[in-house]
Amino acid sequence: MTTDRLPSLSATALGGAVGAVARFQIWQVRDSSRWLMASTFAVNVVGCLLLGAALGYLSGSRAPVLRAGVLGLACGFTTFGFYALHGVTYDAAWHSVLYIVTTPVLSVVALAVGALITRPVAARR
Repeated sequence: MTTDRLPSLSATALGGAVGAVARFQIWQVRDSSRWLMASTFAVNVVGCLLLGAALGYLSGSRAPVLRAGVLGLACGFTTFGFYALHGVTYDAAWHSVLYIVTTPVLSVVALAVGALITRPVAARR
């Protein structure tokens, strides 16, 4: 790491921490699986909206530290925002479609496989 990148890295880390804490606080409002799913859905949609609006507003500006902080905040709040950003800004259209469609499907399958292979044998019965 070079010292000239330290301000942007610091802004990203601070923004990510604030976003993650905000997301966690939203999840803590209620203790139910329905709330967790609804709030996660809302966080993903609102986070993507805010990320798009902020990056659109900051496009062309010469404020790399501010952009890094906004990116950290949005992606700490919702990692889905970063996924969506890559999906819509990649130049090859078919690769973007493939990425957008396969990422959630394969991610859910990977989560299920990971849970299955690490579950204790007694719990599998």
